[in-house]
Parts: sequence; structure tokens; C-alpha cells
Amino acid sequence: MGNFGAYKGIRVVELTEGIAGPYATRFMADQGADVIKSETTVGDHYRSDPGFQVLNRNKRSVVLEDDSRLLQSADVIVVDSSSEADRARSIAPGSVVISMPTWGSSGPLADQQGSWEQVAAATGISWNQVSWTEGPVHVVLPLASYGAGMLGALAIAAGLYAREVHGSAPTYEVSELAGSGAMQIGDFWSPGTPEERDGASPLGPAGRAPVYRPFQAADDLWLFVACGTLRFYKGMLEALSRSDLLNNPSLENPPWGLIEPDPLAYVTPILEEAFRSRNRDEWIEKLRLHDVPCQPIQTRQEFLLSDLAKSNSVIETIEHPELGQLSMPTQPLQLGACPAAKILPAPALGADTDEVMQEQHVPGGGSGQGGSPLDGVRAVDLASFIAGPVITRHLAMLGADVIKVEPDSGDPFRTFSPMFNGWNQGKRGVVLDLKEEVGREFLYKMVATSDVVVENFRPGVAERLGCAPDDLRSVSDDLILVKSPGYGFDESRADQPAFDPLLQALGGMMSTQGGDGEPVFLTVPVHDAATPIIAAFGVVTAMYHRTRTGEAQTVYTSLAQTTAAAQAAEFVDYPGRPKVDQGGFDYKGPDEDHCYIEDGGNWFWSGPEGLTRVETKGFVGSELAAANDLICEHADSPGWGPLIQVGQLIRGAGPHPQRAPYFDEHADDLRAEFT
Repeated sequence: MGNFGAYKGIRVVELTEGIAGPYATRFMADQGADVIKSETTVGDHYRSDPGFQVLNRNKRSVVLEDDSRLLQSADVIVVDSSSEADRARSIAPGSVVISMPTWGSSGPLADQQGSWEQVAAATGISWNQVSWTEGPVHVVLPLASYGAGMLGALAIAAGLYAREVHGSAPTYEVSELAGSGAMQIGDFWSPGTPEERDGASPLGPAGRAPVYRPFQAADDLWLFVACGTLRFYKGMLEALSRSDLLNNPSLENPPWGLIEPDPLAYVTPILEEAFRSRNRDEWIEKLRLHDVPCQPIQTRQEFLLSDLAKSNSVIETIEHPELGQLSMPTQPLQLGACPAAKILPAPALGADTDEVMQEQHVPGGGSGQGGSPLDGVRAVDLASFIAGPVITRHLAMLGADVIKVEPDSGDPFRTFSPMFNGWNQGKRGVVLDLKEEVGREFLYKMVATSDVVVENFRPGVAERLGCAPDDLRSVSDDLILVKSPGYGFDESRADQPAFDPLLQALGGMMSTQGGDGEPVFLTVPVHDAATPIIAAFGVVTAMYHRTRTGEAQTVYTSLAQTTAAAQAAEFVDYPGRPKVDQGGFDYKGPDEDHCYIEDGGNWFWSGPEGLTRVETKGFVGSELAAANDLICEHADSPGWGPLIQVGQLIRGAGPHPQRAPYFDEHADDLRAEFT
């Protein structure tokens, strides 16, 4: 149909400032919604930051003494506190209301304002960041704010879908605490793990695993090697001409068994010396011949000049009336039937007040909170590893019936760590051999009654397994399909494995956090966490569009597109743009007024807001997260026993998701259901 934006005709009124709320509504503006930014006479405090331009494009700005009539015209209202949510609900009972307080609406800091640096300190992001010395590290990206913005967009989409399908008008809460949880989606605690996390690592900022880390080559350039499976580990040893290490009794259970102190100490100098024997380009060529996941560690500028960035159109340049040539990241997903709106500059303060107040917009309406927004939706999950499965984890969190399909060998990360359970909560599980006709026939029976199919196969695999789009749509022609190849539309990399740190390396995150020193491997799996939120937003948006038009479509996401979305403000550029923040060795902050300090054996973030104590127990150990009911306990998890994990992140959208499925756990139930 060629519509520009799935939300054309929807009015969103935004009453928030900073990063999270405006980023959430920016996703809506890119998809054609009329987003009206209601500001005070002094404007959004973030207006002076270059990032304002990317988070507020395609919007209109109004300054009003009384916004009641504007709120009455809204389909969606986004606010920054529970009291504002209550006010919005009283004025606009049929609207979807999204509340986005920094610290949530429960606990000791309920509805108070706070900075993204404080949230990073209070939720484990800074302490968990690996380093040489024991202590927090200031991660220069506002990850919790970006996570909350993406999660807020998903909440808006879910609310509009609930109103369209179920007739409800829900109020949801997405705090920056929840944004931090979304970016640490695999975080867990079990009785067998220490209560306090160990921030320091023998490998320092290179991470914790000797074969999943950066290496420096002979020309002093860096590359990242990501051997997360035994097959990749064997390939790396072959490339290094060190296959003799494969049967070395000191190196048991590779690759992840090598994290233990003795094997790590044994193999690390061997590998570091080997990689210093050739230049980086030589190593990358040799490793790729052995199908070993690897990429060069680049600056952001090098990324922008690459074919990867160009083929995925991650940056667009427009003419700004004051700033001149203004470059910024594009919409980080593609909807086959709903192209993004043309990028227009962020509005001047109050520029659209008269125009907006002369308009008559009649919003849609609903009634009551309703239940889980995706109740009645079924999704088939053919994905593995992290990013793909977390897409359907979020759909399950919103009430969808998700069926995880695994091969006989299982998801390669099933036994990797208890984190698998966080990535696969809320699903039913079945094992199918899709290479055999009987397996494909059973898959098609499930697909025939499903709304969504998610896969992240490497090129050609879906076709070999009978899961190509034509195969699936011949079974059900109104399916929403999700295609999430790591490198997106860059065909030159189609056969290269893609993992989060490889995009951290390519997209400039590692070099920026390292500053003038060694690159830093971010402990938060930025791409694996952010891509699924973006994709889930795309899925719900596509279902909303299908409900209104009858048209199905494919949602395209990639780790490559996410690398710009997770550095949205940092990629904004124009003549005279202020320098972007960079890190350094065990970085504590940019200056003495914004940094981590130690006092009496405890660490604090010291900023204009005062001191914020550093959380050393991770997100699931945070009292603030617990107070806001963002974590849950599963007494029985596959392979790992009792676990405390990240739970429902959109408050009001349903209960916590159930535990992840055991291997082939629901085979009998599903065969009975689909016979």
C-alpha cells in the first residue's frame, strides 16, 4: 500500500524532557504519528544538547498555559510521573497514557527526577563494567535512557494495539530503571553466585573470556574475536596453527570453561603473542577463511565511512535552518509496508502553538486498563543465541503465546549460562528437525494458527529448512515476519557471524569507551539488548497496521542498525558540533563534578544531584528495581535451579513472564494441540 508510517492519523502529546520520553515518541513520529511536544516557556532542558535534534525530529512544539484541550485531543499521552499520568487519565479517559519516571512510581525515590548517570550507578551498569581495578566505570553512553526510550516506544505501540483490538485505554509505566533492566535483560542471581559482583577482571577491559575479547595485532591495530561456541574455538586454533591446544588437559570445556582462573592464565599469553605476529587485516582474512567471528575495532567515523553503514543507510543528512548540514541516525528498523516518514528538523520552541490549537483532532477511544495487550497473539520463535530469542521474550512479556522451536542440538546458548533463562522467559518449547519433512509439517501446523514468526538464520539456512518467507506465507498469508540478520542489508557480510561485541567493535563503542587507550568491551550487551526491543516495537506496529488495513508485512532489524540507534545523540553531527564524550583507562567520569568517588569503602556517583550509591549486586540485586516490581523469582529454571531474573518491564501490561522452557518440555502438549 506504500503508506508512510503505520501511525498516520494518531496524535501523541509528549510532556517529557531529556532522552527517554522524547526518544519513545520519536519512534512514533518516524512512523507517521503527529507528535506534539508540549513545553514550558524555557523549553526542554535537553534543547542545548546536540542529541535533541535526533530525538525530536518530525515533531511539533507548543507552549501553553493550559494544555487541557490539547490532552483531550490525544490518542497517546506521555508524561514523566504517576501524578501527571493520573491528571492525563482524568482529562483524557479514552487515551493511552505512558508514564516515564526516572525512578519509577514506587520505592524511596518514587517520581523524583534523576540523571542517566545516577541510574547507571544505582542499577549495576557501572559496577558490572569489567576493568583492571575493582571499582565502578563511567560508561559514556546513556544506556538506561536509550533503553527506556525504546521500551517506551514498545509500550506506546502495545497500548494502541490493546485499544484497537481489545477496546481498552491502558496506563503503562516505563521507568529508566526498567530501561536499565531491558539493557541487562539476562541479569540473574542464584543461590550459587556471590551476592556482590566482581567488577575487576584479569583481562581488564577486554572482558572475562580469553577467546571472546579484543586482541592487538602486529600493526598495533585491534580486532575482536568472538568464539562463543566450540566450533568457532576450533576454527580459531586452526587459523592460529595451534590445534595442539584443543586436547590440552589444562584447557577443559572450551570456550566458556576457559574463563576459570587457571586455564585463563595459561592460554591468554599464548593467544596474545600469536595475534601480535601478524597485521590486523591478515588476521581477519585468515580467521574468516575458518569461519571465525571477528571484526576490526573502529572509530565511529570509520564506521560511517564503511560499506556496512552505507548499505544499511544508518545516517541521513538534512538541511537545518540554523545548524546547516545536520546528520543523524535513521529509523533503526524497516517495515516493508510502512516506510518511515521523511526526516524533518526538530521544532523551534513553541513554533507550532497557533497551528496546533486551531486544529480539531478527534481521537480514538477505549475504556479501562484491560489485560495483557498481546493476549490472543501467537508467535513462533525459530531464533537462537540472544538477540532473536529476546524479541519473543518481550512479546511473551506482553501476553503473547510464544513457541520456541529448537533443533535436536538445542539453542547453542541453552547451556551457556543462567542468562539463557532470562532471554527465553514466558515461552513453550519443542524440538523439531526442520531438515526432515515430518518436522516441517508440524511447524507449518503451528504457523497456520500464528501471527508472527521470528528467525535470525544466516543467509540460505531458512530456504534449506523450508522457513523462507514464501514457504511460511503459503501456509498463512497474513503472517508478520521478522528478519534480523546481524549485518542487515550488507550482502558482503552476509556469511559472517554476527554477535553484539562485533558490532560494538565496528560501530565505535569500544574505541570511544577506551578513549586514547585500549578499546573497552562493554559488559552490557548493547546490541543484543536493544535490537529485540526495536524489533518487538516493529512487530506490534506491524500487527496494529494489519488490524487496521488487513495487510501483513516483514519487519527488518539488524545489529548494524542498532549500533546507531544505541548511540543516537553521539552520531548527531553538524558544523561546530561540541566534542562527543570519550572514556579512558578505568574511566571514573569527565571531571571532578561528574565522577565516581570512594568514601569509607563505598563507591558513589558524584554529580550536581548529589551522591548516588553504586549498586554492587547487579540489576536484580537493586532495591530500587525490586521496589518497582521489575524483578521476579523462578523457583525452577532449566538447568540452573532457583533464579532471580528481570521480569515485567512495562508496569500495567501484565504479570511477570513465566520461566523459560526445559528442552522439548511442551512437545506432548503441542502435538496434542496441533494434531
